[in-house]
Amino acid sequence: MLYKTLLIIVTLLLTVLGVNALAHSQGDLPIIALAIPALWLLPQGGVAAWLLLLGLGAFGYVLPEQPVALSVSLFMMLPILMICTSPKGCWQLGSLMISIVLAMNAGLMALQAEGKLPGSIGATVIQIIGIAIIWFAARSWRPVEGNTWWPLLLVIPLWVGGMEHAALLALCVIGIIAALQSLDKLHLDEWIPKLACVLPAVGFATLVIMPQFDVANPILVSWLLVLGGGLLGESLLEDPEEEE
Repeated sequence: MLYKTLLIIVTLLLTVLGVNALAHSQGDLPIIALAIPALWLLPQGGVAAWLLLLGLGAFGYVLPEQPVALSVSLFMMLPILMICTSPKGCWQLGSLMISIVLAMNAGLMALQAEGKLPGSIGATVIQIIGIAIIWFAARSWRPVEGNTWWPLLLVIPLWVGGMEHAALLALCVIGIIAALQSLDKLHLDEWIPKLACVLPAVGFATLVIMPQFDVANPILVSWLLVLGGGLLGESLLEDPEEEE
């Protein structure tokens, strides 16, 4: 019980630390910083690890073009996608959740097209696709026995080259994956979907709370509505169980 609690606390702290590193870098990170965690899972990770590499690569490729707050807020798609594919759900609930996400993302992209929000529509679409691939990789992911540790050596050139934030972000993502693997190996995998819902919210909340980071109002409103939709979806999924 204590070890489980420690793992959960570690994932939360690493999320906060990783988002701080990303925000301080202003999104100006080399793509290898996000590729290192996926390489850490190869080759034992199989197809899921390759998909994770593709998703993180696509997300990171356009990261410098986007506001950090927007990039982080898009990860709220993960809990929405989990609700949509839950065996306890129905197509009506899934349609509602997807409609909320599409409406919010369309609004943000419209503001980008009008020049009222930094970034570009193309970059936002690429990040959305990247997150969808990450979600699919997570669904088919299985714990890896004996991770390949050589990718961690790639952190050293980043750190020595003055890209400490990139190195720190890579280590934080690896730490989160390692903690989730440990939970699964302890047969506590029921906590993984819960953390998949909590961690994106914690990450964005970090940007909102920290006074040194600026979050545009449209991004905040969009995130709040998606968060509200996710909470509504979760409550609707739990209602049948509570009635029983």
